[in-house]
Parts: sequence; structure tokens; C-alpha cells
Amino acid sequence: MLGLLGLFFATMPIARRRQARLARGRRMIDAGTFEQRMASAGVTQTSARFLWAELKPFYHHPLRPMPDDRLESLIAVDRPEIEALISRFWSAMRGNDERTAGSPLGADPTVAELGRHFDLMAGWSLKGTA
Repeated sequence: MLGLLGLFFATMPIARRRQARLARGRRMIDAGTFEQRMASAGVTQTSARFLWAELKPFYHHPLRPMPDDRLESLIAVDRPEIEALISRFWSAMRGNDERTAGSPLGADPTVAELGRHFDLMAGWSLKGTA
């Protein structure tokens, strides 16, 4: 347990430096621009808004989420954290409804892929909502 805690604190500065380099190479966006880009990637506004809010803790300022960001390899969000995002989305949108299996989410999903996964789980699409 102490080893995992030490690893977390040892890799935190590396993630910050990597995200700072990434932020220098792209324009800073706001929530509205993020929602537009997610819509272009086939994600509903509800899922995009949820992701914008929920991904903030994983992004170091000034970096902001982009639809093509790979969550595991680029942003360092591990699979249990991704699964926790999925569970929070389900609870927020469907309450105590029994969770459906939905479509499988591949390894190292992008932000847009996770958003489309949310939409499929909830039965939504850009053409209409359930």
C-alpha cells in the first residue's frame, strides 16, 4: 500500500509536466467549445457537459479536455477511475435503475469514445434523447 502511495506522488510531477507541454501545443477552450467539438464527434450535450465537469480533476491547469484525448495513456486516468465515471454518470442520469451492460468500452478510450459510451448506455443519440 505504501508503495502505491509513493508511486502516486512520484508520478504526479511527471503528469503535470507532460500536461503542461501538451497545453503549450494547443489552444485553451471553454465549456461551449468543448460541447461543440463533442457534438461533432457524435456525443450529446448532456454527456459532454457531464464529462467537462467530471474530468476537471484529471487535467492540470491550463490543459482542458479535448474529444481526442486518450484518457489512460495521455491524461493518466486509470481504468478504475474510468469505471467510477461511468457509475457516476449512470447514477446521475438514471438514478437507481438497473444498469445495462451497454456497449463494451475499449482500452484507452478517448474522451469522445467515453461520451458515446455514456450516450449508448443511456439510450441517447444526437438525433434524439430517450
